[in-house]
Formats: sequence, structure tokens, C-alpha cells
Amino acid sequence: MTTTVTDFLLSRLQSLGVEHVFGIPGDYILPFFETLETTDGIRHVAPCNELNGGYAADGYARLRGLGAIAVTYGPGAFSLVNAVAAAYAERSPLVVISGGPPLADYQTQPLRHHILPGKYDASIGIFKEVTVGARVLDDPDRAAEHIDAMLRLCLQESRPVYIEFPQDLQRHPVATIPEWTCPPATGDAAQTAAALDRLTERLLGSERCVLLIGHEVQAFDLRDDVRELVDRTGVNFASVFSGRPDFMEDHPRCIGMYHGAGSLEPIRAFVEDADTVIWLGAVASDFNKGGGTAKLSTEQEIQIFDDQVIIDGESFESVRLRDVVTSLLEALPTGHWADVESPTLGYQYLPNRDQEVDAPDEITNERLLQQIANFLGERDIILGDAGPSISMSYMQIPAGARFIVSGYWASIGGGFGMTLGASIGAAADQRVLAFEGDGSFQMTAQELSTMVRYNKTPIIFLLNNRGYTAERLIHDGEFNDIQNWQYWRLPEVYGGVAGCEVRTEGDLQEALERAANHTGPGPLMIEVHLDPLDVSEAFARMSAGLRSR
Repeated sequence: MTTTVTDFLLSRLQSLGVEHVFGIPGDYILPFFETLETTDGIRHVAPCNELNGGYAADGYARLRGLGAIAVTYGPGAFSLVNAVAAAYAERSPLVVISGGPPLADYQTQPLRHHILPGKYDASIGIFKEVTVGARVLDDPDRAAEHIDAMLRLCLQESRPVYIEFPQDLQRHPVATIPEWTCPPATGDAAQTAAALDRLTERLLGSERCVLLIGHEVQAFDLRDDVRELVDRTGVNFASVFSGRPDFMEDHPRCIGMYHGAGSLEPIRAFVEDADTVIWLGAVASDFNKGGGTAKLSTEQEIQIFDDQVIIDGESFESVRLRDVVTSLLEALPTGHWADVESPTLGYQYLPNRDQEVDAPDEITNERLLQQIANFLGERDIILGDAGPSISMSYMQIPAGARFIVSGYWASIGGGFGMTLGASIGAAADQRVLAFEGDGSFQMTAQELSTMVRYNKTPIIFLLNNRGYTAERLIHDGEFNDIQNWQYWRLPEVYGGVAGCEVRTEGDLQEALERAANHTGPGPLMIEVHLDPLDVSEAFARMSAGLRSR
């Protein structure tokens, strides 16, 4: 049988671990979908709209190592842009496949639907800003080669790519299938050597060093290397809001969550009094600094990203994070910081902490979070959106669990879309738990329907505080109010089962018992009623920092 360009692309995605392609069909991408429908080993997942599908593919990528979404040209692709921007900002390897008009039209540019007049290159121009590579497959004889180049770039940089796929090329035969190779990306040798010399000298002279570990450590699969670095040198580390190191929060050198003034006081003092604070694959953003409340100087901070190292204000470009970590493993002596006294594990909400339930008492945020900490399991996949994800930053994640949240791009609604992707990508023995504010949930609520359609069974904790509490704490007004839905009933509307409401501690205990045994059909919605201004103390302090700007 003839191998078409679509056959080749789907086969290559399968070989890289992709078993599901999210997407919504349209006429410019229909030949691709016709092939997808009959291809063994890879399945189409249909979200309710392109934006939600982009979030879902991102969540799938963060869990599985690569995600893909297919859309039609123009409105389909443009609707996807915000989700792709989130994946770019937070280093998620996402393949965007967009149908396009017939190849000849790119030259003659006839007036067609879905196309901006005279701007056939508009999609490429837009997606170049939010991907590491965007191209039209404009050479039928080299289409397979160009696809491989884009996939390689996606994996090497752990960021999205955009492939525009002309309609008539989707059925075009592939003459030669190239051999797949994907070596690690290399940095600039001179810049890397100079950065490592400065870094090693600085760290050898550092009496108290703290690592702030972020999302790039996960993105480039450096978990084992970073754990070895901590074990060997005895360096202390803290979680940050965006990309927290859930894989080792139970480690004895973990001091807890650093979030500027939102930190517990012993953690804040330990970090801000250190002579060296390393942002290791973590963005030194205002959110990661507790709404800009962190008191860290340029002299203290070292920033290490996958393409840049900044020391004392000097920037070294094209330096790979993997090279830095492996070099430090060789250069730093064993036990270099082992004798540094540090705070004990500093999370406000710890697993397996006894808490008596006062059944008639009205549920509060504080009591809810501790009960959730006791409920989490070692194989859980935990997702959050907006306010709930901030509060859950102060909850220790059990060993073996995953915590996935868009804490840097921070587009509300993204977390629920990512929950769909995680539900599709999770293993059979993994629970998926989503923590949603009512405001963020209303952005992407349609994906309840998709979860029911594919019989995915996440547990959804819907915190109903009647509006945008995260914004309300910064500047309150009627603009933060939203329509109050009966959230617990929504899964039943879509063909699933009715959920439950929580107003008291007793209600919560019953809901958790039901959640522990939930098998569907579809998700379980647990609607928790909270006062609009009831947030954790840390959340309140972060909001105060944002409010004062």
C-alpha cells in the first residue's frame, strides 16, 4: 500500500508515544481526519472547541512527553493560539497540525473562506510568535523530511511546533521514509564553559545555597539528575508555584514552598537570607515571587534556564540546562552543604495528618485543604486552576503523584482543559483529580461533555465562591461576580451521573468516601460552597502583594 504524508505523520507520532490526537475537523483538514479514523493504535479525541482541545493536548503532553492537536485553517488554528502560548511559555512539547488550502493557492491566493484577504501567511506569522518552529509543508517530495525536522525541534526544545498541511498534500504519497534521529540539542561550547566556570567558582564559595526547582527540570527529564545533585551535595531546595518538583517533595532536603511573603516564615527567611539562590529551570516571575513580594537581590540570584544562565547580571546564552546539571554533579564536592541547618519540611497541609471531623460545622478553605491532603494518593494526577492551584501550593504532594498546573502563563480555564488531556493520557491505575474555581471552570466547562463521551472518571472539586476570588482579593467589584450554576448537576446533563454538594465537614467526608469508590460513568463533580473571601493565609498575602503594585 502507498504511504501518504498523513500516514507518515501519524506513524511517526505513534512511534514517539502519541496514542491520541485531539482535534476538531474542518474541510481543509478532512483528508487527515479520514486517515486518522482508520489508523490502528492512534485515536481521535474530539473536544468541544479548539481552545479546550489545545489545553487538553498540552495536559496530555506534560503527562506523556508529547501531545498533538489537529485543526482546520483560519478560525480553527486561530482559536488555538492561547493554549499554544501556554505550552510555549511553560515548555510543553505540543504538535499543532493545521489543514491548509491546496498548495497552488498559496501562489495565486484566490479568495477562499477561512482566509484573511491577501494574507495566506497570517497563520505562519502568528504561530511563529508562540512556537519554536512554524512552516508550511510546501514541498511534496520533502514533506516527510520537513515533518521530522519539526518533530525533532519540538522534542529538543520541549516547546510547540506548528505544521501547516495543505489539503491536497495530505493524500500525497511519500517516496522515501527517512530514518528517525533526535540527538539532544547542543549549546554554545564557549558560552557553556564560561558559564560553568563562573557558576562553579560561585558555588564553591557559597555557604548557604538554595535551589528553587521549576518546570524545565520536568520538561527535560532531569528529575533523576537533580535528585542526585541534591543527594550528593546536601543542597536544600524549595518548590515554586510554577512547575513544582512533585517528584521529590518528600525529600529530607526539601524545605517546602517558597512564595515570597506567601511562604511560611521559616522558609521565607531561609531562602531570602541565603547567599546564593538558584532558579533552576524556574522562571523568576512575579507569581513565583509571591506577587512580587520576594526580597531577593540580583547579587543573590542565579537564573539557570535551558538556553541561558544569568549570574550577577551577566548573561550567558545558548547554555543547556542538562549540561549545567551534569557538570555540577562532577564539579561540586560531596556533602558541600550537608551541615547547613534548615527548616523542617515546610508545607502547611501534610498528608496523613490526623484531623477530627466536626460534621455539622460549615466547611472552610483551611479544613477543606487538610482533608484533601489526607485524600491524595501516590499515583494521583492532580490538576488545578487559578485560585485553587495557589492554595494547593502549600500542600505536600505524595511521592509518585503528579501536580500539573499552568502557573506561569496562568490562563484561567486552562486547568480544566488540561484535566481532559490528563484523563485521556493517564494509566489505568491513576486517579485524576481536578481542583477548579467556579470562575475558571465556566471558561472551559463544555469538556465535561467530552469526559462523559469517552467515559473518563476524574474527580472534580468545584470550589464555588461565587466569582473570581483571585481577582476579588486584588480589586473587588461587581465585575468579579458570575452567574451561580448548580455545578454538581452538570455531569448528569451531559449523560453522566449527578455529583454532590458540600456545605459542612460531614458533607465533605461523605463526598470523599464516594470519590474513593467512583467508577463512572463519567466524572464525579463535588461542589464545595465557600465564602467568597475565604482563602488560605498564603493566598491572601500573595494577593496583597499584587494589590499593592
